[in-house]
Amino acid sequence: MSTVNQSSTSGFTLIELVMTIVLIGILSAIVLPRFFSRSSFDERVFFDDTLNAVRFAQKSAIATGCNTRFVVNNNSYHVLRDDSCSSGNFASNLAIRNPTTHEIGYTGSQANITLTATHANTTFDALGKADSNNVLTIGSRKISIIAATGFSYDSTP
Repeated sequence: MSTVNQSSTSGFTLIELVMTIVLIGILSAIVLPRFFSRSSFDERVFFDDTLNAVRFAQKSAIATGCNTRFVVNNNSYHVLRDDSCSSGNFASNLAIRNPTTHEIGYTGSQANITLTATHANTTFDALGKADSNNVLTIGSRKISIIAATGFSYDSTP
């Protein structure tokens, strides 16, 4: 009887090890900066939140028949309603309830993100029209409000 000496080898080849290292390098170059740099994500979240708040202000004006105002102040926003639907009084105690939490005061702000507007106030009437065209700038992104229709949209180039 002849015996064949079989040696079994286990492990990875050099090519497999090199390819694994290359893939880990590519993933770390793309994915890791996203975990450590949140500013672009924070800007996008605040942008979406602000756009939704503008649209909610317009819809509230239509639903209630009372003027609703979207106010930009010190890198934050507030959604207020007219106290008697025709007085033009938009006091801070007349804030609209947040549609998510149902707390009085629909406001928003984000640390280290700049919010500016062409006009500090945009008032929507019972038909949903805005009192003037307005452009809100959040970091590098823009929201445009069209006066004739009250339509608001992402106008980032």
